[in-house]
Amino acid sequence: MIPCNSVRFGQPSRAATALVCLVLADTTLAVRAADGATATASSSSEGSEAGGAVDGNRFSVERASAWKGRTSAGRWWWQVEFERTRHVGAILQVSGDQAFVFRNAPLQFVWQRSADGTHWSDLPETATTNERRLFRIHRLARAVEARFLRLNIAAAAGAFPTLREVEFYSDPQQPIGFPDWIVVVNTTQDATLPGHGQEFIPLAKSCPGWTQLQSQQICLDTFDEDFLGAEPRPLCGFLSGNFRDWCQVNRESWRGSQEILRHKHLPMWASCGGAQGLAILAETGVDRPWDCPHCRDPLKPRTPIYTHIGHTAARPCGDYSGCVFERGLHWVRTLADDPVFQNLPREFQVMENHCGQIEWPPVGWRLIATAGEGTKTQTQCLRMNDRPIYAAQFHIEMGGAPETSKQLMGNFLVLAKAWGGYSRYLTGPRRPVAQPAANPATD
Repeated sequence: MIPCNSVRFGQPSRAATALVCLVLADTTLAVRAADGATATASSSSEGSEAGGAVDGNRFSVERASAWKGRTSAGRWWWQVEFERTRHVGAILQVSGDQAFVFRNAPLQFVWQRSADGTHWSDLPETATTNERRLFRIHRLARAVEARFLRLNIAAAAGAFPTLREVEFYSDPQQPIGFPDWIVVVNTTQDATLPGHGQEFIPLAKSCPGWTQLQSQQICLDTFDEDFLGAEPRPLCGFLSGNFRDWCQVNRESWRGSQEILRHKHLPMWASCGGAQGLAILAETGVDRPWDCPHCRDPLKPRTPIYTHIGHTAARPCGDYSGCVFERGLHWVRTLADDPVFQNLPREFQVMENHCGQIEWPPVGWRLIATAGEGTKTQTQCLRMNDRPIYAAQFHIEMGGAPETSKQLMGNFLVLAKAWGGYSRYLTGPRRPVAQPAANPATD
């Protein structure tokens, strides 16, 4: 049963009307705020008052549906006063003023409770010094009583903090429903976000049944187990292509990806340079130096799993003017009846844009798609054995083959969902995920 009431929120000088839903689940009361509660803040940007963070619209980035602190302030707080003292065991926090990028959001903060609005005690489980997540669930060790709850913000990522939505739950173990969301990793050296790879997001949301999918794009050095392990946990991850040759790449920025790959908890799809990166991590790792075909010592190759299609002239590292490329639509031929290829013909066209390539499957991986008619690169798609982790030389996120891209994306999302998403904390039996059928011609 979900009774909804229209109540008043806002700063004392300016109340905001919000729709508040009380959700009853067994004996646990999960509410966005209680009837008669008042949301206030230390300061607010025009049109983005405190009540916007408790209007029942979790993901809207519209001005009136979020609280934004003023840019001139050095510290901020946002708080709610309940009509009466209540138990609080968990808090859902949705931050940032951009739909899928962590921007203008609380960076360093702690939630506090008070009985009188004057004397405050920290909730230590919520203390965060360097937030990176748009979506976070804080769970307390045990429920506490509070008449007031305050988010005390010491620093913001950007000019000011934004709260899109806050929800409070009385039971620390209360299951909190949250839509599936994906993490998209920009693997280029350009840390600007939104950035390379953001095209995965509209492609995923265009698939039937996935229009409500949420997302966050991050840079490569943010992609690690700590980021993934916080609740709510992502469904799957996507890695973009990149532009530098591997001898020029900062290997340390790939350390988190190596950790994720070794643990194998997250379903992943990597395109082009992202796929090459996974192959290098599986074969060589980040603790040994990398080379490229331009600087490689043929007697002592460092990353021989990575090569170029070919050369028309000798050039220095990073200069691709003498490289042979494959660009535009090219044919790919499947070698295994992998479920990611469901409802696709044995040969299909995809978008390519590369001069580098993976020479062979790393240990624990197998080749599931190769070159079709007229295509040079033989390693077109790899899959990790017994995991929905894929490394594709082609680009499903690039325009040019929209129906094929949508089919591949939709199939992969279904596989990730069947796997259970990020699976480190799953306790029940996992649904089996179909494996590629053996193909004697390639085994």
